[in-house]
Amino acid sequence: MVIEKNFLDENHIQFEQTVKLCPGLKFVPVVYLGTRDDNGVGSLLQFNSFRIVKDNESLLDAVNEQLMPSVRIRFWGVRGSTPCANFENIEYGGNTSCMEIDAPGMDELLIFDSGTGIRNLGNHLERLDKMNNRGRIFITHPHWDHIQGFPFFKPFYSSKNKFSIHLPEQYRGGAQEILSGHLTKTFFPVTLDMLDATIEYVTQKEEREDYGHYSIEYFVANHSTKTAIYKIRIGGRVIVYAPDNELPLNTTPIRFVEKFQEFIKDADVLIHDAQYTLQQYKEREGWGHSAWERVIEVVKPTGVKNLYLTHHDPDTNDEVLRRRDSRLKQYEGAPFDKVSLTREGAEIRIPVKRSETIMSGNRAKVS
Repeated sequence: MVIEKNFLDENHIQFEQTVKLCPGLKFVPVVYLGTRDDNGVGSLLQFNSFRIVKDNESLLDAVNEQLMPSVRIRFWGVRGSTPCANFENIEYGGNTSCMEIDAPGMDELLIFDSGTGIRNLGNHLERLDKMNNRGRIFITHPHWDHIQGFPFFKPFYSSKNKFSIHLPEQYRGGAQEILSGHLTKTFFPVTLDMLDATIEYVTQKEEREDYGHYSIEYFVANHSTKTAIYKIRIGGRVIVYAPDNELPLNTTPIRFVEKFQEFIKDADVLIHDAQYTLQQYKEREGWGHSAWERVIEVVKPTGVKNLYLTHHDPDTNDEVLRRRDSRLKQYEGAPFDKVSLTREGAEIRIPVKRSETIMSGNRAKVS
């Protein structure tokens, strides 16, 4: 999107309100023809990627930089345990876990977890008036905060859409058995058989599976039910998604920490559970979540390039998270290129490796 100074001068208040009402607009790359001192430039801060054209720079160069082929990670929900629609949680977000990954050449959706954040993703797709959605949703585990948005995802209610739902096998069955157990008339008015989209339910295996544009495997997390730590290889990059994982303070007999370190070694991006402080964790050992200080300690020697801490506790407000984010900056440059907390509505862009060619004709199919 290219925005001129005159437009922003006259419409910046309405423009800012529109973006707030349509969260998906934050992911549109913006090039601005003006200066940082112009009236209304503050409204552009809502966008994940905006660029001001510099003196003696061509508009084409600025646009090309914004449109550089990249793997894009979008956070639709980053809160843990329960949604918290409170004023003091707005900055980092109150919706529970949901993440989307996209890469050049992909024509299918790739979604991780279906917490309450997936509702906004569905609304965004509806606003785009995108028909015939195809995609896969990889659910890490069936705790409420990772599936409670599932029946509010609007693309499930159109017969033109087709999805594959993936979940590790649980004690009481596979993906379809677990989700149908949650969506019964006792707990919710809509059951799985009332969804109009074509939906396949897959009990996900631990070994690496290839889906055309990307491959996925998982390592079993230290959590209270069988939970996946997904490793995604896409666009020549490696992304690890671990929103619920307890890193114990002591090495266990089964060498869990060492095995975890081996699994994440040299990843381009690690998104990891950091619900507690170290002090809080000592009172909550065995609850299945990590202290952010312990995550830093464990991940430091692994060669992970970019670390994003997520699954924020519902009782941790924006002011506390802001201070924590500031403390994390001391680890940038060494050992991490980037380290920060996740924010709802944020986007991570990683340039696709030049050696990686994604052919639009070689498209993954949802069976």
